[in-house]
Amino acid sequence: MIDVHHHWLPRELVDDLESYLPEGYSVRRDPQTKHILDPSGLRVQSVFLEEFPDLERRLELMDEAGIRLALLSPGCYPNWITMKAARLMNDASADVARRLGDRLKPMVNVPPFGEPGILEEMERGAKMGLTGVAMTANFRGLYPDEEAYLPFLRKAAELDLPVFMHAAGAPVHYVDLIKHNLATPMGRSIDLCLAPLKLLYSGVFDSIPDLKLVVAHLGGFTFLNLKRFFSGRAREGHGGYTLEQARRAMQRMLFDTAPAGWYGPAEIRFAIDALGVERVALGSDYPHGELRQAANHVRSLAISEADQLQVAEGNAKRFYALGPP
Repeated sequence: MIDVHHHWLPRELVDDLESYLPEGYSVRRDPQTKHILDPSGLRVQSVFLEEFPDLERRLELMDEAGIRLALLSPGCYPNWITMKAARLMNDASADVARRLGDRLKPMVNVPPFGEPGILEEMERGAKMGLTGVAMTANFRGLYPDEEAYLPFLRKAAELDLPVFMHAAGAPVHYVDLIKHNLATPMGRSIDLCLAPLKLLYSGVFDSIPDLKLVVAHLGGFTFLNLKRFFSGRAREGHGGYTLEQARRAMQRMLFDTAPAGWYGPAEIRFAIDALGVERVALGSDYPHGELRQAANHVRSLAISEADQLQVAEGNAKRFYALGPP
């Protein structure tokens, strides 16, 4: 099995997290966790002090779950990443790749726009053997169909780095979600549906034909509403795809099953039926998700053994060029 949604942050960043946040962000600490707060005080990420940087324990848990390889990303952290943090993370990631690359493959980390040196840092990360590049569903108040993202997306395609899209800490406009504490449970699902749809509707996949996108958490509720998004009046006035055209464009997209606490065999099977078995890959959301539970959900799917293998590892191998499927 290959886990495409598996989180890690280097110890240096976790220990000194406050120094690697942009102005206005803060940290609230309890004995086991550092909680990142946005400028309004909303909790936008929780970093477990031991689990996030620990490598040896996750390898033990991977062995217990039968997961051979994990692709490492930093969770919501790319929502406020700076080049200072990016360079630290990429250097630490390259060290992990050198030592443990047969089990753990970290991604390139950069802000998608807004600072000098981003594209050069992407090239440096790729040359160091990092796999894929991480981003969140929004950054600095913009979604990825905006022009500011285009150099980043083009460079990812040029370097053959699949873009792993994780949820941001919250949607750009989340004021209506605060009252009942819905910014995380509902807001992130909304964003993970909105951002890939914006990319499809805007024609980015047509203008960047080699772009590959991995969407976390089954794309929020994307798989539930494909017909609604790409049929009839839903497309009027913006030139969006027909359902058939959307499915063709989505051949360059992959949706992961994380986390097992939300999605079980029933939801994963529905997503496979809606998106196609070639569009779904195992994800755990470790350490927020439980590795063995995520793996067992795939093992218990009522699909053929060949399709199980495709979800468990074949799609990830193909998408990330990790060897023959």
